[in-house]
Amino acid sequence: MGRKDSQAKWFYNFSLEDRVPQDHLLRSVAKAVDFSFVRDLVRRTYSHTGTPSVDPVVVFKMALLGYL
Repeated sequence: MGRKDSQAKWFYNFSLEDRVPQDHLLRSVAKAVDFSFVRDLVRRTYSHTGTPSVDPVVVFKMALLGYL
């Protein structure tokens, strides 16, 4: 199961934090919901061998974003 690397990239000058308004709905959702439960729900479906997958929390958040 992969994990998202939240370090800033070196070679471009773009910050999503600066582009999303402070009163945006998704900021409220991020403050209210702890998404760590997703990892526990899907842990048994991931293999311990092979290359790491996309972080399941990121996949869940993308699905939620598409719905909202």
